[in-house]
Amino acid sequence: MRAVRLFALFFAPSLAGLFLAGAAGLSPVAPAYADPTQADPQSNAKGGQPALAKPSPDPKAAPASGEHKLPAFAPGNGFLTQAADGSSDAEGGGATEPDSDSAAKDVTTASPPPESSTARTITLTTEPIAGTSTSITASLKAGGAAPKWPEFVGAKKLFGVVKKPAPLAARAIGYYSRGCLSGAEALPIDGPAWQEMRLSRNRNWGHPQLISLIKTFADDAQKQDGWPGLLVGDIAQPRGGPMITGHASHQVGLDADIWLTPMPKRRLTRKERETLNATSMLDDTGVAVDPKVFTDKQVSLIKRAASYPEVERIFVHPAIKKALCTAAGTDRQWLGKVRPFYGHYYHFHMRIKCPADFAGCKPQPPPTGDDGCGKEVDQWLAKVIPAKPSTSPPIPKPPQSVSVRPPAPPIMLADLPPECRALLAADPDPVPVPKEALMSKVAVHQVLAKAAAARAAFARSAGLAIVPASAAAAHPALRPHVKKTTTAETK
Repeated sequence: MRAVRLFALFFAPSLAGLFLAGAAGLSPVAPAYADPTQADPQSNAKGGQPALAKPSPDPKAAPASGEHKLPAFAPGNGFLTQAADGSSDAEGGGATEPDSDSAAKDVTTASPPPESSTARTITLTTEPIAGTSTSITASLKAGGAAPKWPEFVGAKKLFGVVKKPAPLAARAIGYYSRGCLSGAEALPIDGPAWQEMRLSRNRNWGHPQLISLIKTFADDAQKQDGWPGLLVGDIAQPRGGPMITGHASHQVGLDADIWLTPMPKRRLTRKERETLNATSMLDDTGVAVDPKVFTDKQVSLIKRAASYPEVERIFVHPAIKKALCTAAGTDRQWLGKVRPFYGHYYHFHMRIKCPADFAGCKPQPPPTGDDGCGKEVDQWLAKVIPAKPSTSPPIPKPPQSVSVRPPAPPIMLADLPPECRALLAADPDPVPVPKEALMSKVAVHQVLAKAAAARAAFARSAGLAIVPASAAAAHPALRPHVKKTTTAETK
């Protein structure tokens, strides 16, 4: 009896606890702490808390083998992504890159900013990625609309919200159309021989060498060529990178647009700088300049820009290039820098070389020495002939059809040099990088392929016609109207 009393005294509470735990669905042998590398998917699905994250490494500790080391000019705050193997793309992408067939590289996830961080909260919205049977069913219930194409958090959505430059060493990082900019300097909106246009865009930032050249160019053109002054268009964003609208280049602070409209004798108001239309240099044909507006003054201005040794390219409309070839006379060496390109009928695009003090800027091939006034300019003129209105009836679109041609994917943060992410995280005005922005190019194409398959599945389920990706270009009636946009020398 004494033994029974001792058992009841010491062990009965424990047995009761085990019974209550079992009734609540808890395991009496569960570990005291969850695995910090794992999150409970069921708990997350039900709105529970995720598992604890691994503690942040000691910032003073030596980097592990293969860990990426930031360059001297980049902030060492742990916000820089790298490939799992520690590799990085120091050169950045070219103007056009073939799609990679290699597998997507794992990317380390950015550490959240500490509580004392000044990082701003920005809103970057994306739509759910179409590609599941539930999305097809939901689309059928919503009135027969095909699943939408996914939207990505491209690099332009990150660099487009930056308001201030990174106060680091001046570096043009990557390529003109795949890069970013540190240590940017702003061109003052007013100068003795220039005025900055479209101020609301906040694109008057550039590498200090470019800003210095613009000031010199404006002064030389005014004093030596009688040009009233420069109206300066887009240069780059405060930290470079892709832009929400407009240019494919202008990403590393080495490109600037100069209007061919002379600067007025008075200072323009801010409203006028937003609404004033530039003057087109073309006549009514669209393939020749109008001699009333494109005069010897514009010729001298472009020639002056090409005369600087640091200027590597000047892009103009093919009709302007043709006019320059005619007006150049015997002094033709500078014409080799002036290249024809789409648009550029009211301004010219001035590009300088990569600064010599930084190896992370990828140059483009130097001019060949040819003045470009022969077959090349004629071929370009053929490309930009305005399309004549068609007299044939328009080709009817297949009724109730669904296109599976994916939209062009945006430039992702993974497409830029790794240092560009460090620039986004740098003070002041750091920009947090959501995980959706870390997708690789391969992953983006996989998502688009999945969305295309979902749209095709929806079309089959709804009994709709499927328009293949190449149908528009392959249709015989459309071939004469498809413009060729490829060129041996990309901008």
